[in-house]
Amino acid sequence: MCGIAGYISRDGSPIEREPIERMVTALKHRGPDAQTVHLDGQVGLGHARLSIIDLAGGHQPLFNEDHSIAVVCNGEIYNYRELTDKLVRAGHKFRTGSDCEVLTHLWEESGPKMLDQLRGMFTFILHDRRKGIVFGARDRFGQKPLFYYEGPNRIAFASEIKGLLVLPEVSRELDPLGLDQFLFHQFIPQPRTLFAGVKKLAAGCCFEIKLLSADEKSSFVENSVQTSNDNVHESPSNGATDHSETSRSHSGRALLVIQRYWNPTFAPDNAISTSEHLARVEGGLIDAVESHMVADVPVGVFLSGGIDSSLITALAVKFNPEPLQTFSISFPGSEHDEAPFARSVAASLGTKHREFPFEPGDMRQVLTSAATLFDQPLADMAVLPLMSLSRAASEYVKVVLTGDGGDELFAGYRKYKRMTSIPGRFQWLSRISSQLFPMHQLAACCPDPIGLRKIQTRLAMAIAPQCRSEYQRQSWEGWERFSLYQPDFSQMVVNQVGILHHSDDPTEQTLSPLNEALKRDQGTVLADRLLLKGDYATMAYGLESRAPLLDHQLAAIAGTLPLELKATPKTTKVALREIAKRYLPDEIINRRKKGFSMPIDRWFRSDLKSWVQSCLIDDSVSLPRYFQRPAVERLLSEHAAGKNHSARIHSLLTFELWCRAYATP
Repeated sequence: MCGIAGYISRDGSPIEREPIERMVTALKHRGPDAQTVHLDGQVGLGHARLSIIDLAGGHQPLFNEDHSIAVVCNGEIYNYRELTDKLVRAGHKFRTGSDCEVLTHLWEESGPKMLDQLRGMFTFILHDRRKGIVFGARDRFGQKPLFYYEGPNRIAFASEIKGLLVLPEVSRELDPLGLDQFLFHQFIPQPRTLFAGVKKLAAGCCFEIKLLSADEKSSFVENSVQTSNDNVHESPSNGATDHSETSRSHSGRALLVIQRYWNPTFAPDNAISTSEHLARVEGGLIDAVESHMVADVPVGVFLSGGIDSSLITALAVKFNPEPLQTFSISFPGSEHDEAPFARSVAASLGTKHREFPFEPGDMRQVLTSAATLFDQPLADMAVLPLMSLSRAASEYVKVVLTGDGGDELFAGYRKYKRMTSIPGRFQWLSRISSQLFPMHQLAACCPDPIGLRKIQTRLAMAIAPQCRSEYQRQSWEGWERFSLYQPDFSQMVVNQVGILHHSDDPTEQTLSPLNEALKRDQGTVLADRLLLKGDYATMAYGLESRAPLLDHQLAAIAGTLPLELKATPKTTKVALREIAKRYLPDEIINRRKKGFSMPIDRWFRSDLKSWVQSCLIDDSVSLPRYFQRPAVERLLSEHAAGKNHSARIHSLLTFELWCRAYATP
């Protein structure tokens, strides 16, 4: 687990050391063990290392035999041992025991098709000097982030946006539509960020840059004076991906081509019995957990007491020779506290359990720290206890397993139950509702003076429960945002909204409402909210988090489950619950899902009330630029009187503190 950076010249000029060093320094918290820079002509690579595998010899960049191929990688390749054996038999020679060295040799053997052979979580940047190619990718579900800037003369990549902001050519100008998306979703969907000039490589996508040859460099110099620096963004001709784009420069600069290499699949297999399906899932779970335990440092588990993390813990115990270390957060005196369930699981499995309390007094400090850490603002309240838990756990281990992804793969949210209750004869009505009431139009920022859009939205969500996944209403709806913004700002975003989910995959139209929603949730929402949260919160403290439930081989097995083994009108995660009965106490399997929550609504009325008032009204830097003061004052007044606006207040606080840390003065 690390931080990586890449700096590529589009015009053929050599890359200097100082900019890439600044990028790596900005990512040092992700890799405190070592920082390195590699320069090769018009390509610069940087790496900040957190040592997990081959502690002594795994420093990056890593190379092939003749050093013509270099790679920097953030993440873990879980099947590296099998791949290494295969490559050695093919004649390749390895210099290290690092899992990431396989990338250089796989590239020699298979080129871009190497991605099909990788099992892991990763982003990497690879430079093939002989072919004049820079190639890279992000893992299938997007467990590891990668951001990029594309300018007229340089292309830059980094694991976090702060690694790009140290470059003088990267502007801090805010993207208005990015802010509008943030206040609607509480996160910013890929590939957009809150910075106008920075994008996010989408999950399951790869990129390729063909560097200029000597003749092309000469031609570039001759033509550059006469040509524009503007870029044109087009979808690839094959239409293979939602977020693919090809950046073409009119002046002959090196092209950045982005394409999708993987999509989750859904093909329910009704030909085999329930017991056979459960055996497949259990085998896939055991295999995934075993593969994710590979490390040369201690591995622990974040144990919440829910089914997902508890089942991961039960299986991890089998592959850990020492007592497994587990960690949980508690909220003393709160109805939101799940710590007793975590203690129960730990006791039944014999783990070495540690519990850390989260008090309201911690909120101010953690909120401020989160705003600095998350250069891509995320208004997920679970970020705060997760940061505290990560900081505490990092004192004991370098790797933790989590239960992330269980809800999205095995249908764990209550909305999925509603989708299974749609009678088959009415599913056609559910489908056409998305055409009658397009969610992206209903979510757009614009007024609704007679309440028609509100009626259409509620009707669409009632007719088609899967619209709840597409609409993703978390904070302000479109007409509410229009009233919140300063008039000048509202005109910049009026009638616009970023489409959360779009796919040219024709098979998606044949999916059931449940599988359609699962596919949507396994895409943008999972990568841009849950996984971004987990990556940033853990890496801030030099801690690597791994999610066995997001193993792509296990995901393929989950995709074959009949609908009744995913969710029913009464039950979520049917298959996972059946398997969990073999490992966990009944009280864990049957309890109501709570999530990673805390009593923030009460804290905003009491312990944090004056601080919130100061941040959002008295000393706010965002208020005069973007929001109308009466609207914010009314929000705080209504919350103090008992109406729960905690999610909206938290979104505004997150953005305000982010502005103080990152926005252009």
